[in-house]
Amino acid sequence: MEWTELQTMWQQYDARLAESTRINKEILKRMLCSKPERRMKRMKGWAIYRIIVPVPIMCIALIPNVKFRNEWDFYLGFLLLMVMLVYVLYRGIQYFILIRNINFTNQVAKTKKQLVQLEESKLKDNKYEYLFFFVAMVGVCLLAQLPVMTKEFIALTIFIIIFFMVSNYIHLKKFKNQLNNFNAELEEIECLEKE
Repeated sequence: MEWTELQTMWQQYDARLAESTRINKEILKRMLCSKPERRMKRMKGWAIYRIIVPVPIMCIALIPNVKFRNEWDFYLGFLLLMVMLVYVLYRGIQYFILIRNINFTNQVAKTKKQLVQLEESKLKDNKYEYLFFFVAMVGVCLLAQLPVMTKEFIALTIFIIIFFMVSNYIHLKKFKNQLNNFNAELEEIECLEKE
């Protein structure tokens, strides 16, 4: 064998090895991306659920119990309830759009930035939804002509507020863990891309 033949064979083996390495990295990247993508699909499903469910629940709960009255408390209750419902739907749609825009095939830095935006949106949503929940309860009471300043109402309100604060804490802790998992998986992908 001459030197040129050996050099040609060596270059062919180098090209095959480079192509094999590229294919292996691509397969590994897809495997690393599959787990966060499945988790993101669950988050999308939950976001859709949060958009769709409030309207039927309000209709089922209120329509049989509310009678139209031409009084200020009816209009005020309706306004308070609708403002809260519109706010929840608007923020739910924004949250879904943020989740939908996250793509793990993009650059890792862009995906991390999108995850930070998602986290900020989620924290803001939870804070305001739980703060305004009491306003929605007062709206429902005004619509249904329930007495607002009774001991039972105040006790029920305190119980509901405590329940929502605990569930909010648990939910946010779970959400933070999900984001930490996303970041860890993205760092693995970033290390793979740097190699």
